[in-house]
This record gives sequence, structure tokens and C-alpha cells, in this order.
Amino acid sequence: MRGLYIGEILKNKIIMAFRNKELVDKRFVQLKSKVKNLDLMVSRGKSTAQDFRAELKSTYEFIEEFESLIEREASPLRNG
Repeated sequence: MRGLYIGEILKNKIIMAFRNKELVDKRFVQLKSKVKNLDLMVSRGKSTAQDFRAELKSTYEFIEEFESLIEREASPLRNG
């Protein structure tokens, strides 16, 4: 896949620091899926610019939610 690539080493290091490792891993899979979908929308050329922008906005929102999850999980107060 072209573009954004989340390496397994980076992903595994991040996941090891969290209590809810399954949720974080699931979010990585979802993020990779969203990026792949954006790539397919462009490469197939059958999507409109409006459809692409809507999917891009959805992906940005997902990233913000994922970022919040990571910040909550990494918080020293949460982990004691």
C-alpha cells in the first residue's frame, strides 16, 4: 500500500504500554483500513471529490478519537 504505513514494531511498542491492548490494536487495524479505503477511492477513480472529502473527514475524526484514546491510556493517573 502506498502512503501511510504503520510498522509492526512501532505498533507493538505502543500497544505494550496500554492496559486495553486489544482495543488499541483494533484501532490500528481500523486506521489502516480507512487509509487503504482512501487509496482505493483515488486509484479506482470512480469516487467523486465530495465522497473522498467525506471519507477523509471521517478518517481525521477517527484519528482524533484514537489520539484521545492513546492519551487516556498513557496517562500516569490512569495507570497508577
